[in-house]
Amino acid sequence: MTTTPATAQSVVVRPEPVVHHWIMTVQTANGMQGTYDGPISVVPGVDTRTSSYTEVRAFLAEQMGTERLTVLFFALEPDAL
Repeated sequence: MTTTPATAQSVVVRPEPVVHHWIMTVQTANGMQGTYDGPISVVPGVDTRTSSYTEVRAFLAEQMGTERLTVLFFALEPDAL
């Protein structure tokens, strides 16, 4: 009698992205200030609040043309009612 070892196949199921709405108020080193908002797709169990914050901050730094930003306010919520 021969036995064949069972082969375990791992199937990684990645959750679908969920759209969140962010709001961030920033101020630059030269005093320019603004509040911005928009959507961001996040993957539950993969993305975190910290990674979303970092992505939004980097986006605004690029848009404003400076890395020297002070974040005065940040909110991140699922974009659903």
